[in-house]
Amino acid sequence: MELPTMSYTILYVEDETAIIELVHDILEHPDIKLVSVSTAQEGVETARELKPDLLLLDVLMPDRDGWSVYEEIRADEKVRDMPIIMLTGQLHRYRIMKEFARSPIDAYITKPFEVSTVRAEIEKMLGVPLWSRQGQRQSPPLSGSSLPKEAKKAEPRDGQPVDRPASKQAGG
Repeated sequence: MELPTMSYTILYVEDETAIIELVHDILEHPDIKLVSVSTAQEGVETARELKPDLLLLDVLMPDRDGWSVYEEIRADEKVRDMPIIMLTGQLHRYRIMKEFARSPIDAYITKPFEVSTVRAEIEKMLGVPLWSRQGQRQSPPLSGSSLPKEAKKAEPRDGQPVDRPASKQAGG
């Protein structure tokens, strides 16, 4: 007898289009609905509106940093208990690790990341074995290092390109 499945909504706040596409591929699962937005402000608004089961949050974004989004979410009683996983680029690893060590953040993952690491953290935060279930079809391995050297940037709503240099890794 098969157990009934639940559907989980994950909100992903990321400004780099190539990384958004990569994460969509990594998290492809019939029980996952992944909603992505490209600015911190859209992330806050969408989190309040959708009340997702989990928030994946980039640390460095053009309109404001992920820390301020984290603080705003934690201050809002409607969404304050939502688990948050913050993602950060390899270039900032040492500084960010120090910041994360002193913070009450649920989890963080550095880019480029391993598929298994991302999936394991999400399963841990949601409390359900989505990809580690017996017989669950595994997606092919992906990594941030497989991104094109010049990762495309997401366009803000006003149509102006984000003025940040692209890195060779899935940074941000």
